Amino acid sequence: MSPKTWGKGINMVLYQLGWFSCVLGAAWEQPLAGAGLALFLLLIHLLLADNRPAELKLIAAACLCGIMVDSLQQASGLFTFRTDPRWPLWLPLWVFVIWAQFATLFRHALYWLNRRYLLGALFGFFGGPLAYWSGIRLGAAEFGHAPAITLIVLAAVWSLVVPLLLWLHQQIDTREGFYRAITSGDYR
Repeated sequence: MSPKTWGKGINMVLYQLGWFSCVLGAAWEQPLAGAGLALFLLLIHLLLADNRPAELKLIAAACLCGIMVDSLQQASGLFTFRTDPRWPLWLPLWVFVIWAQFATLFRHALYWLNRRYLLGALFGFFGGPLAYWSGIRLGAAEFGHAPAITLIVLAAVWSLVVPLLLWLHQQIDTREGFYRAITSGDYR
């Protein structure tokens, strides 16, 4: 397997471990611990990433997008996130961290979607609702009064979110990312 393929695999594993940390941390009433572990995994990604400024810009953009998307959906009653009562914001920390984790995929494991906006929309149409449904089934959130409507809205929203993040990736840095420590032994 090539170093690039290894890097993409590691990127996906870091994301999945982070997602599970956040979701299970919330479900097990340890949301700050789950978010903390996922932030540690995000730092590992940044340590390995070839272009940290591009990664940080995409992470910031995805978090802003996530704040808008999840705030509107939660305010409209589509679902409710489990949170820690000590956390002062309307969205739990672990939600922000999942969005940051998701952003790390666009220059790496999801680079195959680069400039494929229609395919990205299809990916979002199915992947977005699946991720939320999985998080709800694991206990990190609860559906509102109409789960079917929630899933339909999520499909519509995510068919727009993924192409938007693909476009933002293009505006920030068009190049495919790699983990320099894996391809060159460079840990700077």
